[in-house]
Amino acid sequence: MSNPIPDKTFDDEIDLLSLLETIWDGKWTIVSIMVVSLLSVFSFNIVKPNTTFTARTEIKPITSFLFDKYRLFNSSLKIIEKEDKDKDKDKDFNIFAITEKSLLKLYIEKIEEGTLLEKAIYKFNLVNKDNFNSDDEYREAVEKFASEIKVSKPSSKNTREKSLYHTFTAEYDNKEKWKTFLYFVNDEANKSVKNSIINRFETIIAVEQQKDNFAIKDLEIEINNLKRDYDIIINKKLAFLSEQAAIARKLNIAENTIFSQQFNSQNTILTNVKTDTPFYLRGYKSIEEEIQQIKNRKDKTLFIGDLQKLTKEKRNIEQDKTLKRAVSLFKKTPLNSNAFKATIVKVGATKFVKKNKRNLVYAVALVLGGFIGVFYVITATAFKNRKTISTNS
Repeated sequence: MSNPIPDKTFDDEIDLLSLLETIWDGKWTIVSIMVVSLLSVFSFNIVKPNTTFTARTEIKPITSFLFDKYRLFNSSLKIIEKEDKDKDKDKDFNIFAITEKSLLKLYIEKIEEGTLLEKAIYKFNLVNKDNFNSDDEYREAVEKFASEIKVSKPSSKNTREKSLYHTFTAEYDNKEKWKTFLYFVNDEANKSVKNSIINRFETIIAVEQQKDNFAIKDLEIEINNLKRDYDIIINKKLAFLSEQAAIARKLNIAENTIFSQQFNSQNTILTNVKTDTPFYLRGYKSIEEEIQQIKNRKDKTLFIGDLQKLTKEKRNIEQDKTLKRAVSLFKKTPLNSNAFKATIVKVGATKFVKKNKRNLVYAVALVLGGFIGVFYVITATAFKNRKTISTNS
């Protein structure tokens, strides 16, 4: 006779109502765990905050009031024709001009070039050298960080964040350190722009002065050549006239004996002179008088063709005070002041937008704490029930 098999009920199904009841009974335990999780994250943020922010600093052109200090200098600049006259007819340009746009452009170029940013990053240790194993890695990290610092153009109307000016934008985690960095970069950029403009102006002035000096020397050479050519021509003429006068005296020709035929044609008198007639037939009196008049010339320059034109050109260059006035007025601009500013950058007005969202972190901490609490309550209840069953059996 076989032994009867005892009935065993295997209930592997989850009793949802029982589960919810368990969670409800352990609600204060779950809440306690959530609070502990939230307080842990909160305490960690206080002890070791790791807030990364996006910093935006506006770069504005100088005001019209500041620009007025350059107007007098700009108005004094010399207008020079472009070298390529065929391509650019009737177009002139100033040798140098300072405008709000040119100052802003130079300032941004100094920032975007990167060398100044890298210098400031090294100086203020924005990238911690201790975090790298070698100098090469550290240098690459500095260069990378500098490349991530952007100067954005004024945004269009369609963009989310509107700005009428260029903005200096970067991400960092220390506001005070970043402001110190910006103050340094702004000061150095202004100094660099200032030195660049001064050097450029001095170079342009030196080039223009050299052009004037070369032009004066070339004109002096032309003038001297004209004088020498005049002396050569006159000496030849005097030699010829002296020879012709001697022949006339020898032949005792005192007066002009050149045959001349005159006849009337209505109201016009025509003279037919044989041009192949020897010059000495004019007579030694007139020839010697011409020789004497030539020798008695007190100012031979009056008889040199084109000399007056060249002399005038030379005088105009020598008397031109445009460059000297430009230099004098340039010294009166803000470029010769320690208070020079290429742009208006207010570091103190920098906007800091937190990159990491603390509220989201706290929410995640609460949710995670809730999951841990629920898991703990369900597990603890399960162990408790099993222990009770084992005790009863």
